[in-house]
Amino acid sequence: MTLFIDQSGDSSAVFGDLYSISRQDGGLGDSNVAGDPTVIQVTYIETAGQPATADRLNTLVNTDFGTPIVLTALPGGIDPYSGLDVTGNGFTYIDSTSGADVIRIVYDDSQCVGSGIFMFDVDGNHISTPNPVILYHELSHAFRAATGTTQPNDEIPAETDENVMRSELGLCLRDVNNHDGGCGSGDSCGGTTNNGCFIVSAATGSRESAVVLRLKLQRDRIFRATDLGSRLMDAIYRDYYRFSPRIAAEMQKDPVIRDVVLSIAVRPLVAWYTLANVLALTPADDAAAVEAVAGVWAAVPSGIEAQEVAAALRSIQASEPLPADASLIFVYLAERIQQAPRMPFASWAILEPLVRVWTTYASGSDVLEAVQAWLVAAPLETLEPPAGQELEDELAFLASGPFAPLNARQQVGRRLLAAWPETQIALVRHGFVVVGGDQ
Repeated sequence: MTLFIDQSGDSSAVFGDLYSISRQDGGLGDSNVAGDPTVIQVTYIETAGQPATADRLNTLVNTDFGTPIVLTALPGGIDPYSGLDVTGNGFTYIDSTSGADVIRIVYDDSQCVGSGIFMFDVDGNHISTPNPVILYHELSHAFRAATGTTQPNDEIPAETDENVMRSELGLCLRDVNNHDGGCGSGDSCGGTTNNGCFIVSAATGSRESAVVLRLKLQRDRIFRATDLGSRLMDAIYRDYYRFSPRIAAEMQKDPVIRDVVLSIAVRPLVAWYTLANVLALTPADDAAAVEAVAGVWAAVPSGIEAQEVAAALRSIQASEPLPADASLIFVYLAERIQQAPRMPFASWAILEPLVRVWTTYASGSDVLEAVQAWLVAAPLETLEPPAGQELEDELAFLASGPFAPLNARQQVGRRLLAAWPETQIALVRHGFVVVGGDQ
């Protein structure tokens, strides 16, 4: 066994990137290392028929090269081992400072502190480089370092391997003769790292299941309709990615966990987003709202005590001890998603809807009001405001859809004005702020 994750970095991000490299086949795991709390050991049992990236991961994990490979993800800044600035980059090198050789991979998982990382295609265009691709590129270097086959210009074989993963993900291919890149956005060519629905994919048994596709449709309709919504979705992904791959990997190995999560979380969440889409995008369509409300109640499984589920979920969201009679599944979830309540975007997008679904169902209160209140609480004010005409277009869309009710618009407006004071005139123009009136 050779591959280890550095606990001093963002170990959850590394695990998530490895999960993408494994193509989510359920064989990825980790274990503690006796006598060394600074690292965790990566384990992997590959499913037959997986693509080349999973084959390479399998080789790295299950071959004793005699030299450990340690993976460190950092939010940019200085690599504590080499002293180099890792922002927008990744490094693979041999560290002998402890007296024994360690092959270190250190990479920036913040995507240049949120601005993105680009490389070049053969036409000189900027192309996006998501974190799993960065890590896979560095693992290519590490493989040759471990096997003593490093080449004089080792970037060409690393970039050739990188293109294998890009091809699997449908991403733009890189020019292997151009080793430049930088901080900024780039074209994805329509590809994806498939990191948006890890838990749902595991719960339904497929990345292409009807439930996964439905959730993606509902999610993209409500969030991708505007630039603000798209940036909000990106922030939600960054939070979700911190805890979801480990849960998904474990769910694929445990049918009991899988079935319970599907019942208490996945199906209600999909139904919630369906109703949210109706209220946000077609607020005047009463028939569609009635149908979507019925869908929410149909998604709540019978035979489960709703009050107990609601109480357990509220405790998890508040980071409080679970009720004494809480089911073991909630003990498991509380341990696995303990980061999520402190993540504003994941908490709003995942925990808050689940708490509201089960609380509303248990109390018999109005789910339409619950969804509208949730939409109003969207943390848009934490994002940078659009500028110029884009701001006008965004506010016009929000005023006619998600925040069509005046009271909802003005609740949002109070927060936006406090965070974006320079946008006051536009906020007034679209009814988010009333000058001289009570807000």
